[in-house]
Amino acid sequence: MEQSDGQLLAATARGDAEAFGEFYRRHERRVLTYALSRCANASDVADLVADTFLGALRSASRFTGDGDGALPWLFGIARRVLARQRRSFARRERLIRRLENLPSLNPDETAAVEDAIDAARLAPALTAALAALRPKDRELLQLVHRDGLSPSHAGAVLGMNPNTARIRLSRARAKLRSTLGEPADPPMANSHPEAPHAQP
Repeated sequence: MEQSDGQLLAATARGDAEAFGEFYRRHERRVLTYALSRCANASDVADLVADTFLGALRSASRFTGDGDGALPWLFGIARRVLARQRRSFARRERLIRRLENLPSLNPDETAAVEDAIDAARLAPALTAALAALRPKDRELLQLVHRDGLSPSHAGAVLGMNPNTARIRLSRARAKLRSTLGEPADPPMANSHPEAPHAQP
């Protein structure tokens, strides 16, 4: 004797996968027809059918009506899924329109964004590499590369003569490059080479 929708859903709520399979086969074509008449593309149709039956599976224990079967209840689930689908589509459309109205970046701005991304990616490794330097060498690097002082002036801040400052700066740069595995100077802002006339 064929089981009713209510019996199938009650068995589903108890963990009977075969009962839910029977329920799915019984109503899949009607839900598919519902989706085909309301969705814009095949992907949305497939999502609506899948999400409707997923909702039915999750709500099986709450089904109470059995007089006319579960199809109206199932269509109620499909209607809510469709509403969520349309809200999601509307949000995507609004986002796309906003993105289309954003000003485009010129080459200099694009390069600045790429540099910022690279710096953010390198930041943890750079922090660790700087921490491995001797404190005075680290401060010397920061005075030159971050604060914009010449090597001689940075050395004067730290009580070094110009020649010592240049040697220690060169060694600190080499150690930093080796730790980072980079062939270029460390990516610290406002780097200024020594001016020929600069003296401590």
